Amino acid sequence: MPSPTRLERPSGFPGFVPILLANLLPLVGVLELGWDPAMLVVIYAIEFLFSFLLAGAKALFAQRPPRADREDGTVLSVSSELTDKRGSVELVSWLPPFYPRNLPFATAVVVPAAWFVVVIGIVFSNVFAADAISRPEVAVSVAALIVGQSIGTWHDYLRDGYETASPYSVVETPARQAFFLTFVLIATPGITAAGAAVVLVVVVLVKLLVEWSAYRATRGDGGRLTGWLSGPQAVIEPLDPVCVPDDDPDVRVQTDSRAVLYTGAFHVFGRLAPFLAMPFAFAWILSLAFLGEEASPVVAVGATLVVFGLFVGVLTGEVLTFFLRYGPLEYRRYDDRLVAYDVLLSEPQWSTPVDVLRDVQVVPDRLPDRLLGTRTVAVTAGWGDGETRRELGPVTDPDTLVEAFELPVRTTALEPLDRRPAAVVAACLGGIVVTVAVLAVGPWISPGALLFSGLVYGLFGIPFVALVLRVLWEQAYPDRSD
Repeated sequence: MPSPTRLERPSGFPGFVPILLANLLPLVGVLELGWDPAMLVVIYAIEFLFSFLLAGAKALFAQRPPRADREDGTVLSVSSELTDKRGSVELVSWLPPFYPRNLPFATAVVVPAAWFVVVIGIVFSNVFAADAISRPEVAVSVAALIVGQSIGTWHDYLRDGYETASPYSVVETPARQAFFLTFVLIATPGITAAGAAVVLVVVVLVKLLVEWSAYRATRGDGGRLTGWLSGPQAVIEPLDPVCVPDDDPDVRVQTDSRAVLYTGAFHVFGRLAPFLAMPFAFAWILSLAFLGEEASPVVAVGATLVVFGLFVGVLTGEVLTFFLRYGPLEYRRYDDRLVAYDVLLSEPQWSTPVDVLRDVQVVPDRLPDRLLGTRTVAVTAGWGDGETRRELGPVTDPDTLVEAFELPVRTTALEPLDRRPAAVVAACLGGIVVTVAVLAVGPWISPGALLFSGLVYGLFGIPFVALVLRVLWEQAYPDRSD
């Protein structure tokens, strides 16, 4: 798969001839040498899938900041406050710096990668047998593919390409190409009934178009379709540095890492997980349907573990994203300025005059603050277009924070929870657990019907129930508008 890095290549069509011949070789092998087209289709599909994972890894090192807005025709949607994080950290000496702000782009490729596997599996289900994946030729070819693309990534991207790339362009390019491939396969009439050879021809033609789009992009030309396939080309300037006085700070107030971690976990598992589970549940159901009843239990368990592992990985990434945004922050005062400084990255994140801080409030709806005795303070800083609502903390000593930055807060104590909504939520959760346990161990419903009912009602019911319980739980907190 092409790299977003724009490398110098020979101009004109003759420079594309080696790439053309390399991509036509599989068709010659099928027609003249008796190669198995189904096996080649599997290898190409795995190559597209690997491009997702490789793009996610490459995005972590992209030096340019991400775009503030999305272009028309984009496939991936990345929305995270971590994308505003400044600074980088060197993990090992032989790799370029890692930018925490790029982590949401790396995790954003997981869901489309899972859907790509499902859609391609459905399209190919009538074209080749499932055992084609386990053939040794496929394993050897995929291993060579991984080694080759990894070497190419190191040579063309990690050595110097990351300096001109943004994470958005890195992950968007393979997403567009995979989306185009699935669209062509689904839109081509009779593709699943035409046989593996016809599918291989279609895949090779799509791959040639992708390679051609990347080739023309390196020369600064190309049509609308090839330009879209080659990915975003916008030049993004580096961020302006945050001005920080050279003197030592007058006051330092560090966030509580444990409270940040618990807050992030509570947010992700309590609010995001029920909704993030839906695409993975769909992917799991469709993958089992694709494998069919003849699939061995080992294969079915393996598919289940893969989907579950991807889901857990996304949740872990979301928690890590929250922690990296707030966990390493230290709030420093320099004369009349408040500076949020990231001690992990050794980089100031933002600064504001103390005398413009207003609408100050101790955040009342964070359960970890109540359990650990920490506090989070919300403030409004700036004016006009620069006006921003920021949360300071959680901090272990909120009184020091309030005094150091002259925040107009009467008290950092929190009003008690309303126990009635909390008791209703606890009773509902307990009732759901008891009901599921009774149905699972009782003789009232067969295991197959129980599994089917659990999938259907769980898939569509869990997000709805989670939303209702969350709204009800929030009624237990004091009104945040005070």
